[in-house]
Amino acid sequence: MRTLFALIVLLLISAPLHAQDDSLIIWSRYDLTDSEDANAVTLNAKIEAFEEATGVDVVYEQVAWDQLATKLAIAVQSGGDVPDMVEAGSQHIPSLLDAGALMPMDELLADAAWVGELGDGDALACVVEGSRYCVAHNVRGGMTYFQADAFPDGYPQTEDAWLEVAGSLSGGDSYFSTQYAGRSYASIEIMWWPMIASNGGAIFDAEGQPVWASSEVAEVVEFGRTLFEDGYFPAVNVTGDFSDAEASWVDGTAASFRGGSWSAIFVPGLQASVDAGDVMMTGGVDFGGGSYVFMVSEGWVVPMGAENTSAAAQWLDGFFEAEFLADWAAAQFGIPTLASAYEAAEFDSAFYQSVDEILGAQGLYMQQSPYYVESLDALAIAFQELLLDPDMDVMARLEEAQDEVLNRYW
Repeated sequence: MRTLFALIVLLLISAPLHAQDDSLIIWSRYDLTDSEDANAVTLNAKIEAFEEATGVDVVYEQVAWDQLATKLAIAVQSGGDVPDMVEAGSQHIPSLLDAGALMPMDELLADAAWVGELGDGDALACVVEGSRYCVAHNVRGGMTYFQADAFPDGYPQTEDAWLEVAGSLSGGDSYFSTQYAGRSYASIEIMWWPMIASNGGAIFDAEGQPVWASSEVAEVVEFGRTLFEDGYFPAVNVTGDFSDAEASWVDGTAASFRGGSWSAIFVPGLQASVDAGDVMMTGGVDFGGGSYVFMVSEGWVVPMGAENTSAAAQWLDGFFEAEFLADWAAAQFGIPTLASAYEAAEFDSAFYQSVDEILGAQGLYMQQSPYYVESLDALAIAFQELLLDPDMDVMARLEEAQDEVLNRYW
């Protein structure tokens, strides 16, 4: 027994008290087995370099983007095992804060010199009431691409100009524009939110409750109905999925395409066409209150209850090395949040100059809600039904969707 006891004591002394000394648990949305995904390949390389440099093993878990906030909030609130680092979009931050799931990061990053280089895109997403709760590594946003020769006088910038030009470019199998306008939160973010903001409307109030049953939003619906009913964009934009909207641009049937800076990932040759001057880029349509585009950032958070915060700080120091961050942002066709990373050669192009200028002048983060995805999905379904059924009462359907969300979550 004495020998057994001595062995146990020896093991306790020699072994680490917590697994935190040996491992860093990371959640992110990328499939690290996908060798065709530049983001997955880049992240894999960073994990391997981090492990070699620090001796800390990375335990990686892929979590779907639209499930991440809910899964993390439940883990924190239940007192279960939580990761040490999570990659989260700017849309996640309010709901995670509301759930008490985010650790303030100011003290953790007090000695990180690179924090001083972070720009406004990071601050707007991550600094809440003077405290930092995330670190954004790149910003991206909605973009309008157009064939230069189809718009010799430039792309129309106002609501009335859109309708005037759209009529001359549409007919048969030709369309003024293509864009995703289906029954998913993404259609609100990219297509409708910038128009609503320009028209003086709102989707959420300061508490995140829906307030979209308004005349300003109804007017945007009517504008969309006109575009759709007059055949100015393909019907598949409303009934299909995200890739269907891109297909109408790729096959040349649409003179313009409302997507995002990220569209260069999915549309072959898009960046090259912009750099060559064959395709031009612009921002949002002006309803009288200015032009806006949806802006989004991706970054890292440290959950409440994370065990290995020291390794989390090491991870961030490595991730925000300028050379790596430039490669990472370029793989997503986003603007890196560090000024020194943006000086890299890969951003010296017409494409990135346009992205940077448009986001700087028109970029607008989406209004926030603790029930962000669920609310925007409900609104997107209402928009889709209103486009497909011209006899449906606009305000009544908006009120129905608004009440559905309020009754379910408040």
